[in-house]
Amino acid sequence: MIKETILGCSLLLVSATTLAGGCDSPRTPYDVTYCAALEMVQLDQEINVQYKKVMGLLTQPQKQTLKQSQIEWLKNRDSQCSDDSMINVACSNKTMQSRIDFLKSVERECKSTGCDSKKLAQQQ
Repeated sequence: MIKETILGCSLLLVSATTLAGGCDSPRTPYDVTYCAALEMVQLDQEINVQYKKVMGLLTQPQKQTLKQSQIEWLKNRDSQCSDDSMINVACSNKTMQSRIDFLKSVERECKSTGCDSKKLAQQQ
């Protein structure tokens, strides 16, 4: 168990150090995939933070609307960006960034003019 953990950490360190220019200039298809996967993890964290921010501004019925919208959005993302065995990471990242932007716009709107329940139902 300890050997596997050390080996895994070593591989991550080697992978990160092989990206001489970092993710700004990946050199190999492996580097591109590695960087896209890192971005996916970051976007996943960001979308969760943004979703919680918006939920904190809503009434109970609005929360239910947004929750259902988020569930439908996840289903759509998964059907568009994956098949039974593979995830299209670039598609997933683009879709998640779009949803983050949407949630940020909902947050701004809720803070300035109030939350539009119809907009909460959108699955952008």
